[in-house]
Amino acid sequence: MIQDGRTRPPYPAPADKTEPWEHWAVRMRQASRRDQDRPTAGRNLLYSGAALCLALGIFALDVMSPLQGAVAVLYTIVVVILARQGSRLLVLVACGVCVCLAISGYVISHGNDPLAGPTMRLAVSLVAIVLTGLLSASQISAARARRGADARYATIFDAAGFPIWETDWSPAYRLLQHDPVPGMEAVRQAAAGARVRNANLQAGRLFGYDSGAALIGQSVSMHFAAGAEAAQAALYRGLRAGLSPVEVEAQFVTRAGETVEAVLRASLPPDSRDWSRVLVTAIDVTERNRAQRRLAQSHAELAHISRVTTLGEIAASIAHEVNQPLAAVITYAKSGRRWLAREAPDAAEVRDCLDQIAHNGSRAAGVIAGIRGLARKSDPQPAPISLEDVFAETSAMLAPEMRATGTTVRASLPRDLPRVLADRVQIQQVMMNLLLNASQAMAATPLGQRRIDVSAFTDGHFVEMVIRDHGGGLGGRDPEALFRPFFTTKPEGMGMGLTICRSILEQHGGTLVAEAVPQGGLAMRFRLPESDSREGPTP
Repeated sequence: MIQDGRTRPPYPAPADKTEPWEHWAVRMRQASRRDQDRPTAGRNLLYSGAALCLALGIFALDVMSPLQGAVAVLYTIVVVILARQGSRLLVLVACGVCVCLAISGYVISHGNDPLAGPTMRLAVSLVAIVLTGLLSASQISAARARRGADARYATIFDAAGFPIWETDWSPAYRLLQHDPVPGMEAVRQAAAGARVRNANLQAGRLFGYDSGAALIGQSVSMHFAAGAEAAQAALYRGLRAGLSPVEVEAQFVTRAGETVEAVLRASLPPDSRDWSRVLVTAIDVTERNRAQRRLAQSHAELAHISRVTTLGEIAASIAHEVNQPLAAVITYAKSGRRWLAREAPDAAEVRDCLDQIAHNGSRAAGVIAGIRGLARKSDPQPAPISLEDVFAETSAMLAPEMRATGTTVRASLPRDLPRVLADRVQIQQVMMNLLLNASQAMAATPLGQRRIDVSAFTDGHFVEMVIRDHGGGLGGRDPEALFRPFFTTKPEGMGMGLTICRSILEQHGGTLVAEAVPQGGLAMRFRLPESDSREGPTP
């Protein structure tokens, strides 16, 4: 498999890529689990017997020895030995027994002596025994809580329904210490040096393995697809900036060669400042992204159908618009032939006829080109465009329709309006749909009052255009209802035009809203972000 211009080796068996220290770590964990599973009754009995013998020996030494030292302090050894069994109750009982033995030894040896050195040594011994017992009991409780937390963590880790793995990114940490902005090659080296310390079953399945253990000791970088190094670099930069968790989307190649898209979240535990323990979770978004791509394709096809349907609605006006220049071409062609048929042809008149033929032919060709542009089925091609130019072309195409309905279009567009980055055909489709809707909304309006007002202005880094009619308005309806699929106020309408228009504008980073005008009518406002490039010809 070739990725990023370099040949990747075939995926080996997991054991072949595991480093020796990882083999040792796995064996130690397995041995530890075996030791924990074995019965501990014999070991506990051994500790108890040794502690009992030691306690009796210390008691005998304390009673019969002529030593003047605090022999009873040795009872702390008995408490420590019994603490190995991990029983808090046993430690506290042993502590009490040792205290009783120390006091009994003192009474037997120095019961009749006045309070002096032996009494002080007894007090020191009792304090040492009690403190040792309390500290041991506290450590047992802490260890028990720690084991419980580890068990809960392991349960959650293994039972999680999504991929999660723990990895060692310390090579990347050392690299970034010397190179805060590493190149792609350095990122590849750092990622190749990372090793998975632990992984659950879902993580193994994400990369095409039967278990999470197959990932231990490997580097996830061997599954990087094209562009995954950039995502890895983004994770490094985020963690170095102190962010946790850091989220990116990346592509991987499974063991079977399939491409998987996943959202990765990397977080640092509090005790992993050197990135030796980084927790990575993944959400497989392959199907989601495929669905989004299919949805975008369906939307493009629906928008194309909508454009063709709109052209069908104005077919009579288009035919009239094309028929006028064609009729003029025929007329001037006949006139030119008559001028040429004279005994003394008038070259000036013939030239004028030919100029008119060329002009009207170009006019017809322009109308046909505009129709073909709207009817074509192609992917959106965003480019810096002038809304003023697009509106002029759209209004010219709809001029026959507007004349047929007695509608006047009054536009007030600034000459220095910034360009916007959008697909020209799709924005023309939006304008055509809004203008036709405005015209149809004034069907019940008297002929002299059928007017569409069009204005545009800048609002921050956006260009906003308002198309207002003087029709009956919303009639008390919610403006958002107009954008619901299949909602229409026209008997022959499909209820998809405004929905498609809003979707087109949102894909371009813009918006489309409807507002009721207090004086009557409806205003449709759409806005698009300005283009960085305002110079050059409009495409």
